[in-house]
Amino acid sequence: MNPFIKVEQLSKAYHLKRSKTDALSREFEIWRAKIFRKEHPYSKVGCQSNEGIYWALKDLNFEIKEGERIAISGNNGAGKSTLLKILSKVTTPSEGVITGRGRIASLLEAGSCFHPELSGLQNIFLNGAMLGMSKNEIKLQLDEIIAFAEIEQHLKTPVKRYSSGMCMRLAFSVAAHLQAEIMILDEVLSVGDHNFQRKSIEKMLQVSEQNGKIILMVNHNEKTTDSFCSREIILTNGMIL
Repeated sequence: MNPFIKVEQLSKAYHLKRSKTDALSREFEIWRAKIFRKEHPYSKVGCQSNEGIYWALKDLNFEIKEGERIAISGNNGAGKSTLLKILSKVTTPSEGVITGRGRIASLLEAGSCFHPELSGLQNIFLNGAMLGMSKNEIKLQLDEIIAFAEIEQHLKTPVKRYSSGMCMRLAFSVAAHLQAEIMILDEVLSVGDHNFQRKSIEKMLQVSEQNGKIILMVNHNEKTTDSFCSREIILTNGMIL
């Protein structure tokens, strides 16, 4: 089976601001390392270089096939969220190439894909339109989206008045039911209650097996990772183990 997504030599760098004192201190450490023939103190991934660059990700290579359910794991600061933002096209890589196909539904933060002044119902149509769906196509899925999200009584309420749990339920339901081949989640399910988490896992399993939807998720629950995900990508200091 050909890869649906292919990532080659992917890296992400951030330019950091430094004071003159910091710059002088770093130059001294670099000079000392050269004199005593030690390792460059800022050459590692996850460290600030002498040019004020922080490498959040460095030289990632992997492929994703249709229907795969992949857990992205690692300690805080490992680069998990940065990787998902790049795959979601929220930000761009500094180096490397991503090739792939398919529409992407991202849940990087509960409610981040919604317009706060619009109602829940209006946001459903807005998200569908952003995925290239027609109004009639969205209407075919509308009843299922509303029922799954459990927000029937709040459909006409502006999203800015929703709780974080309500935002998460609606965002997940929209992403799971609308026509996107790739679904990306960054720990958003931790906001919901246990019953909704279980229901969400069952729904993701269904759309993955029946429709071939790719699921990429950051999750710290090892039980969920073992039972749901087909494989795991482990990051440490911006690199794949």
